[in-house]
Amino acid sequence: MTSFADLRAVLRSKTAVEPPAPWCSRPIWIGGVTAVGFAPGSDLLVVLSHNGVGVVDPFTAKTVAREDDEDTYGEHYPVAVTGVGPVAGARIPLAGLWGGGLRTFTPDGWRVAVVAPDWPAEKVALIPPGERDPADDPGAAVIIHDDDPIRAAGFSDSGRVLVVATSMLCLWTRDEVAPRRR
Repeated sequence: MTSFADLRAVLRSKTAVEPPAPWCSRPIWIGGVTAVGFAPGSDLLVVLSHNGVGVVDPFTAKTVAREDDEDTYGEHYPVAVTGVGPVAGARIPLAGLWGGGLRTFTPDGWRVAVVAPDWPAEKVALIPPGERDPADDPGAAVIIHDDDPIRAAGFSDSGRVLVVATSMLCLWTRDEVAPRRR
């Protein structure tokens, strides 16, 4: 059994690296992010910022729709928003400054976890299929982000897109989801 001090020491010593294959980084510049969410049944990412709401295609890292009106989301502390552009009218659950959550696992077994060995500083761990939880085996965790307070981290419904939202966005994609091994 790993002691809490040992667990913290191992996680503290790990720095951010690019996720392993099949994940590919998709550089994107969107600032002032307050919350994100995936359109249900889609890989499109809805991004809420201080200036409105936008829809991003993670595979091209391009904004495909945008509403600049600050009142687009209607609530002061939104955990859902009405979509715009290609997801117009859909209710999009959000995760960010005011709560909410994203999927923390994929259909084929990848997992993501926010860890805080030195709270309030946080890191994002990506756990490959078949690997143990960072609390059980901190050495197996791949730290993919260790900068800025984490607002949200998670996967699209398909498991093909991974997002880490701080005041900025980090996106990773993969082409296919492998069949789940039993």
